[in-house]
Amino acid sequence: MVVVGKSSIFLGWAASRGIETPLDLSHRADGRYMKGKEDISAGEDILRIPLSACITADTCESLAERLAYERDLGPTSKYAPYIDVLPTLEGDDEHPSLLSLPRFWDSKRLEKVSDGGQLEGKMKNDERKDIDPWALACVDSRANFLGGESFSMTPILDMINHDGTVPTRARVNEDKGFAGSGDVLHLTSGRSYSKGEEAFI
Repeated sequence: MVVVGKSSIFLGWAASRGIETPLDLSHRADGRYMKGKEDISAGEDILRIPLSACITADTCESLAERLAYERDLGPTSKYAPYIDVLPTLEGDDEHPSLLSLPRFWDSKRLEKVSDGGQLEGKMKNDERKDIDPWALACVDSRANFLGGESFSMTPILDMINHDGTVPTRARVNEDKGFAGSGDVLHLTSGRSYSKGEEAFI
């Protein structure tokens, strides 16, 4: 079970890695969400994260392999506090089971999806028995595309819930070698939020 203590450790780790956000991690019956620590105006960054704080790779499959590797390192991984708050296959009080994802549906359930077999075909094409199922499920449900043929597991970004009506813009500012922080991902919201209001992307 992911407890509040692990969330606190994660937030401390995030700050130590240079992640900046006016959002705060909160909990409710259906899981975690991010809300404003203060009023946020449209056009402001809701997240600034050095890419060095992200787990990145060239493909989703290699990202899953890297995530599994970091998990297997246990507490010696520099990403351990982040990995500790990711959902599990079994689920817990804060997360539904990753086994609820279509990747794990049996053929009878897939057949009930009325999309002409597209989902079932995708699942068969994506089936990789040589990749850790937990890591692949995390990547399937949480990874984002950074551009330049790079995929990322991005701490905090993957904890902000989605709403297709909220305009959100992402950009990567490349470090020219002077700031020393490396490339930084900026996430900007196209709408404003009041203090305590849930934020969406």
